[in-house]
Amino acid sequence: MTTIASTENESSTTDRPRHQRVLQEKGPAAGRISGINHLVLFTTDMDQGVRFYRDLLGFRVVRTVRFESSATGLRTAAHHSTGSAVETEAEPSSVAVTMNLRQVFFEMGNGELFSLYETPEVSQCPDAPVSSVLWPAAGKERCSQPTEPQKMDHLSFDVPTHDDVEWFREHLLTNGVPVSEVTERRGVNNTHRFITSIYFFDPSGNPLEIASFNGSDTAWLSYDFSDWFMDEAPVASLLEDGDNDDAALTPRWVTSAEQ
Repeated sequence: MTTIASTENESSTTDRPRHQRVLQEKGPAAGRISGINHLVLFTTDMDQGVRFYRDLLGFRVVRTVRFESSATGLRTAAHHSTGSAVETEAEPSSVAVTMNLRQVFFEMGNGELFSLYETPEVSQCPDAPVSSVLWPAAGKERCSQPTEPQKMDHLSFDVPTHDDVEWFREHLLTNGVPVSEVTERRGVNNTHRFITSIYFFDPSGNPLEIASFNGSDTAWLSYDFSDWFMDEAPVASLLEDGDNDDAALTPRWVTSAEQ
């Protein structure tokens, strides 16, 4: 993918408010991580989960395994042989939870994987997302009101275009899955444009989203990405070495108009 720089609406970084002069990249690891290797959610019913993620969302099944989450179980499982999995029984983890797990890996695309854990211990009523107002009312009965933030709030899958978002909305509705209206993040007069999204739940009550930047849209070629920095009181680390020339770099997913 070729990245390009904005040609219009571009201003000197020193002309921008201080909160928009964010240091976007720093350190020797910058650019080394190429994406997500895999994500993991819990399901109450793997058969139901496979039918949802494979048959409805179109993911390809690439790996299946069963194991126990204890050190002994991980040592004997086909997918763990090093690291904390070799922990001895004399040195148990203070936070370990022993569960019998069934796991299925799905391929999403671009080499990225999505995985489900099924275990009898999984909550039948997972926490609702913080921004639960965006999700359809139907399905929220499967969620509980969160009492504290969780490790992950919700999961959003990417599609190339806005048309794909619309297609998935109709596809899910046709198959009886409640889905929100399409949400367009555009701002007033098309400022602060961001993503197009739909929101829904999987059969186990996990909150999901399908979203698109519509990266091939030529309108991105003239967009000033400093508009994305809207927090007027950002944390100190974002402004260290401020007034830098790298603020508002064009995101890597923006493609040239020729592609």
